[in-house]
Amino acid sequence: MSVLDPSELETILAAARRLPRKAQAELAETLLREAGAPAVEPSGQPGLEALRGMSETELGALSSSVVAPGRQRRMKALLRRNSRGELDEGERQELDALLDEADRIALLKARAAFTLAQVGRRRTAAA
Repeated sequence: MSVLDPSELETILAAARRLPRKAQAELAETLLREAGAPAVEPSGQPGLEALRGMSETELGALSSSVVAPGRQRRMKALLRRNSRGELDEGERQELDALLDEADRIALLKARAAFTLAQVGRRRTAAA
């Protein structure tokens, strides 16, 4: 597996953000499955688990959430310096924490989009 240049990753992420929500959820599910996440949860549901107890408005807001701009800028700066081998141990730990945060946000976004897609399918089936 090849390592992507940060600018290539940004291009891919920008393209993924332009996908319809259902396609974003399917993409996230596929990526999680490819990364070794179980294809089917014990409940028999697809790899992503729906979020419970949230309104459609809350789910919509969560599905469009992003890493705070300042944190995103810092992460990009650290990624650039990391690609040049210029990080000290503290900066490496900071980058790891920022990447973990971005991953958690991406997973929450995917779960929210997945839940919205399920709500839409139930609404369509009931109509």
